Amino acid sequence: MGAQFVEAVGGEAGITPKFNRLATEGLLFTDLYSTGTRSVRGMEAMVSGFLPVPGESVVKRIKSQRNFFTLANLLKPFGYHSSFIYGGEKRFDNMGGWYVGNGFDLIIDQNDYENTAFSGVWGVSDEDLMERANEEFSALYEKKQPFVSVVFSTTNHTPYEFPEGRIELIEGVAHNSVKNAIKFADYAIGRFFELARAQNYYQDTIFVVVADHNVRVYGDGLIPVHSYHIPALILGEGVPKQKYQGIVSQPDVLATALDLLGVDLRHPVLGKSIFASSENNLAFMQYYETYGLRQGDRIAILAPEKQAQTFSYENKRLQPIDHDIELERDLLAFINTASYLYENRLHSMAPPVQQR
Repeated sequence: MGAQFVEAVGGEAGITPKFNRLATEGLLFTDLYSTGTRSVRGMEAMVSGFLPVPGESVVKRIKSQRNFFTLANLLKPFGYHSSFIYGGEKRFDNMGGWYVGNGFDLIIDQNDYENTAFSGVWGVSDEDLMERANEEFSALYEKKQPFVSVVFSTTNHTPYEFPEGRIELIEGVAHNSVKNAIKFADYAIGRFFELARAQNYYQDTIFVVVADHNVRVYGDGLIPVHSYHIPALILGEGVPKQKYQGIVSQPDVLATALDLLGVDLRHPVLGKSIFASSENNLAFMQYYETYGLRQGDRIAILAPEKQAQTFSYENKRLQPIDHDIELERDLLAFINTASYLYENRLHSMAPPVQQR
């Protein structure tokens, strides 16, 4: 769900009316950028607070299948039940194995639904997904069981299938188009909050609505920065109603949400809460084998076997400028740090091994 479809963060009107309305009720991030272009990159960023290493995502890599930091193992010592709720097959992209191996108690996939409103090639619809999530959360709350959950939607993927009669179709585009699919995904978000607000758990829960990545990311530049712009919103009792307009990356959204839990936490999230720092204004991006680090209106870019470059970023265009050596070094440091943490299994809840 790219920012270009969401009026609340500067996108086209009429596609996400539910999100736009919710955006006035919580903490809206207007200048957020995804770390990558695949769902697993969004997961590693939002569930583990990690940055993309070269090659495969840590969701699929060997050394991160056990004891890798996640929301589940962070909150388990506080008695939280954890779940991953999905409408498709959990084996896709190794998601089920990674979640189970890293502390999640319950995995729900398309085989766990009955009497669904609609099923397509990606599994059950977002409407069914959101209704099931609400059922699970209500049951846990009634048992006085704290919970943390990742609910992963799929409607806005080709071939863009969704049930009839839920939305007013957008004029001038095909029925099964990305815009109508996103409008249905938005409908499902609105349906979830309609259900949640009627339940007791709503008053005690922090909700994060965030895209994993934009629709197909492409461009003839080194990094099509505008294609990484995505929406995010944090809602809940006591969450400030404001627009945060600084540049942020997905791990910053996670760190901010954790700050709102009212629990004293220490964690290795590679991001900063907006409540703890005024220095965010930073976004890290991976585009195939190319990496970028944006700070303000500058972005350093590093591609394989090429010298680092610095660009200005204005009006969705990159213009070469003189080298910003510190920014270029910071970019390399981010890449090396994430790789080092992965290779040495250090992004975990376990204390680091003392080396001599």
